[in-house]
Formats: sequence, structure tokens, C-alpha cells
Amino acid sequence: MRLPAAGVRALLRPDAEMRRRVDAVLGDVAGVSADEVEVHVVDGIVTLDGRMRHQSQLPVLLGLVERLDGVVAVASRVTARSDDTVSTHAGHSRHAMPW
Repeated sequence: MRLPAAGVRALLRPDAEMRRRVDAVLGDVAGVSADEVEVHVVDGIVTLDGRMRHQSQLPVLLGLVERLDGVVAVASRVTARSDDTVSTHAGHSRHAMPW
């Protein structure tokens, strides 16, 4: 089903409401402060800009924001201070059998 542009706009939440909801999710669920990640919303498109503690937090953060009602798209310019996704045993699986 294809909606006309006016129909899509009717489904969008106001940008200010979306920004408050994203801020709440970031703070309450992901533990990310407003000092770490800034949120901008225009026509349901959320832009995140900032720096988080760990690389492993980024997919969780994006997944939470993408699932909010009214979010059309998420553009992330968030980086991490440390990459905690890199294994210290490069090339070896954590569950590999020695034989």
C-alpha cells in the first residue's frame, strides 16, 4: 500500500516529541547522557551526533532508536572512545576446540 505524502506526514509525530522520546530512551535504557550524544529530529529523521564509551553500545543504541514509533530513519555520527569488539585472540574463536 502506498500512501500519499500528506498521508505519511499525518503518521509522523512532532519533531519535538520525537526528540524527547529519543532522549528518554538514550538516558533511561541505554544509559547515555545528553552530554555524550546530541539528538536532532527533522520530519521523523533522527540524527545522532557524539561519542560513547564503547563500540559495542552503538548497535544497541541504533536498534532502540530505530524501533521508536514515528522514526522514519536514523543517521548516526556517533563514534566510540574504545573498541571493545576486537578480540584479543585475533583469528581464534572463543569456543574453538584445540584439536
